[in-house]
Amino acid sequence: MGKLKALIALVIIVGLTYVGWNMIPPYFHKYEFQDDLDDIARLNQYTHKTDDEVRAIVIDKARLLDIPLKEDQITITRTGDGLGISVHYRIHVEMAVHPVDLDFTANSMMKRI
Repeated sequence: MGKLKALIALVIIVGLTYVGWNMIPPYFHKYEFQDDLDDIARLNQYTHKTDDEVRAIVIDKARLLDIPLKEDQITITRTGDGLGISVHYRIHVEMAVHPVDLDFTANSMMKRI
């Protein structure tokens, strides 16, 4: 009976490790990408870069983090107060039992000082 409990505990630990190994990196990359968006918005609110140039910068940052991103997933808004960047994307995580699609939204609104 003791060996069965130990085996069940080992299977649970291995399963949780597998799920964590696959699910944690997309969330970690989302937070890194959010920081990058804040930096991009902060640096480009005072420059005269076009929306397409800002989109290209955002796509380059996403590519570095293995985030699949297309231009139509990026929304850039310019107001009198500053620059806003909003990105909606989906990450597919292939799991052994059931694949998972994770939807993320990263927003950054930098207001002028």
